[in-house]
Amino acid sequence: MNNFLAKTLSSINALVAIVILVVATLSGATAASAQGGSGMFVIGAVFGAVAGLIFAALICGTIALLVMIERHLSIIAEATKRPQ
Repeated sequence: MNNFLAKTLSSINALVAIVILVVATLSGATAASAQGGSGMFVIGAVFGAVAGLIFAALICGTIALLVMIERHLSIIAEATKRPQ
């Protein structure tokens, strides 16, 4: 059951990263457009995308690292159970 949950978390993690990136990009573009007119839309989108990428890397990267550690530990546990 734990292995299934780890695999599910890994799949959901990728979707969450994409959602974070899209929301941050649209949020930055909308905020910049409201402040400085339509010409600021692209600049806001770029800054929003960079901020979203950093945030997604911190949050989703940490989750991905923990899932990867779990996979390696399960491989090591399986190897110790098998007779040599």
